[in-house]
Amino acid sequence: MAKKSVASQRYLLINAGRLIDGRAKTAIPNGAVLIQGSKVVAAGRASAVRAPDGAAVDTIEYPGMTVMPGMVDCHTHHNGFGDGRPGDFVADVPDEVLALQSARNARASLFTGVTTIRENGPKAYTMLRLRESVNAGLAVGPRMVLCGWPVSIIGGHMWYFGGQTTGPTEVRAMVRRLVKEGADYIKVTATGGTTKTSYPLLPSFNVDELKAVADTAHGLGKLTAAHCTATQGIVNALDGGIDMIIHCTFRDADGKDRFREDIAERIGKQGTYVNPTLQVLRSTVWALERKKQERALTPNEQARLDFFQRNFDRRMEDCRRLVGMGLKVITGSDSSWTDYQLGNTVYEVECLTDVGFSPMRAVQSVTADAAVALGVDRIVGTLEPGKEADVIVVDGDPSRDVRALWNVREVFLAGKRVERGSDASIAATRQHPPSES
Repeated sequence: MAKKSVASQRYLLINAGRLIDGRAKTAIPNGAVLIQGSKVVAAGRASAVRAPDGAAVDTIEYPGMTVMPGMVDCHTHHNGFGDGRPGDFVADVPDEVLALQSARNARASLFTGVTTIRENGPKAYTMLRLRESVNAGLAVGPRMVLCGWPVSIIGGHMWYFGGQTTGPTEVRAMVRRLVKEGADYIKVTATGGTTKTSYPLLPSFNVDELKAVADTAHGLGKLTAAHCTATQGIVNALDGGIDMIIHCTFRDADGKDRFREDIAERIGKQGTYVNPTLQVLRSTVWALERKKQERALTPNEQARLDFFQRNFDRRMEDCRRLVGMGLKVITGSDSSWTDYQLGNTVYEVECLTDVGFSPMRAVQSVTADAAVALGVDRIVGTLEPGKEADVIVVDGDPSRDVRALWNVREVFLAGKRVERGSDASIAATRQHPPSES
């Protein structure tokens, strides 16, 4: 087959006030990205980035703005409504409705600059089918790294989504089934959680079962992640060879918070990633504080507000220690049930700067580092030749102030500009704290 002539190859050149390519430790002034089709051809200083002589080039100028990789959110739950309804409620909603709600959430993620998501536990086939719809052009959404549905013990956290198993043999079978259905990684609940029939302070799967999860997944070339809201769950996940600890809550079986430096050191030695999920707690604090501005809280509501505020403060302090120890902490926002809504990933990035990340390291935690953690760094996370052209343009400099990430002006997915609707509709996605409401 004859090759296309240079003149027939069309390029897109994005020039901006600065470039964050995901690799350099500082922003590059007067940066540019050259795109052909869905791929990045070159990225660097504008003076060094140009299309071949004679090629057709469409050039877009963004003076004073930042061009950078699209954000990668390592922890999402697109089935939820973000209005206080818990996961137990979501489980009773028909799959067809959840698929439509997930499509709505996926648009919110993409339109706010999140071009890759990892889904951490939907019901049944809802997200697998949504991805098929996006790939077929029937819906709009980010790239999706999917677990299919979470693996849980009988009655354990998120059991109602379809992954109940008992014993190493059933666990291996479930992992194999999920991979057959199209799962990109395996999510396992190593402790209970918000599910009513589960026990958030106790481990669920034993070490042999967790080893079966990890060994089977790794044998099929898949990574693993474990939900851990209690210290013993973290230990079991480490013993089992799990690749990422989600939440990483240091809490004893009696409910006492006690940071374990020895366990944190072990996380670091094993190279295990940590996804702390901080903003999801603060979003509930904000919801209750907003209600308190409207009326007096009931005793139960006040107790809940006090609990979530203490929990958030403690989790921030624990994360500050993890960051200080040099652990691999990445950005992942968490569930759209309870009070958190998709499209607010930037708050999680802000939380990481509050616990010790520099602005640039926080940006890398939601781009390059997140892509490595998910095993998709060969295609996304940085802007370099051969990778997918998932690009966002931000008004401001997030390498100095991550709050600039709220000012996404353009989103390109696989080299194509995403039509995001009005500025007002995008702005309405943001959940403001009560003081800004």
